[in-house]
Amino acid sequence: MKRMEMKNMAKLDGKVAIVTGGTSGIGKASAELFAAEGAKVVVVGRNQERGQKVVDGIIEKGGEAIFIQADMNNSEDLDALLKTTIDTYGKLDILFNNAGVVISVPLESFKDEDWDFVLKTNLRAPYVMSKKAIPYLRETKGNILNTASMSGLRAQPNGYAYNTSKSGLIMLTQVIAQSFAPEGIRCNAICPGVTQTPILGTVDEDAVAAICSTIPLKRMCDPMEIAKAAVFLVSDDASYITGAALPVDGGATL
Repeated sequence: MKRMEMKNMAKLDGKVAIVTGGTSGIGKASAELFAAEGAKVVVVGRNQERGQKVVDGIIEKGGEAIFIQADMNNSEDLDALLKTTIDTYGKLDILFNNAGVVISVPLESFKDEDWDFVLKTNLRAPYVMSKKAIPYLRETKGNILNTASMSGLRAQPNGYAYNTSKSGLIMLTQVIAQSFAPEGIRCNAICPGVTQTPILGTVDEDAVAAICSTIPLKRMCDPMEIAKAAVFLVSDDASYITGAALPVDGGATL
């Protein structure tokens, strides 16, 4: 009896994926891993130089990607993003709504315009982008992944707008999942914990150590660990999962 060899199959072979906020951190790691798993990736962000650098890195490793500059709060930019994606690749299989912002200050210092900006970026933009993408995802029976946060699962000091936006995004995920499941469209959320991204570069070492001490696994997350969970949720490996909010937080929300 001959021994059968298992071939490594790319999890996203032939898929077309949009990754917003794809120029750094979780978005960059996810764009790179999506491409490594066979997807044609549309990297989206506001910074042309950083975005093109991500794309160039993907191409150098044999992947396929393009960069599209867009402001997620500009409806015309979103229309152009989808048009370019379809014109370039002919379809859309995966929408990863990853772009987001954080403003966390004491209530008496928190400006109303900051509330509006955080909610608009973290909640309204994924809603609008999903709404515009649904007709294309309907054709491919594709799926949506939203970057929520462990902050959407539990309250934190001074997280007035951020926590609210992320908890709202989890509910939006579940509503989309329930509404479009009969059409074969899945929608899930990923809830990262404290992750080593450029934002943390502004935090001093003692503060970082204090943060890590509260995490059961006693360390921060690497963006690629989030990306691996993202690949699972958008791949056929998760074909029977929809409406989930998956914590990837080292046990921080236990």
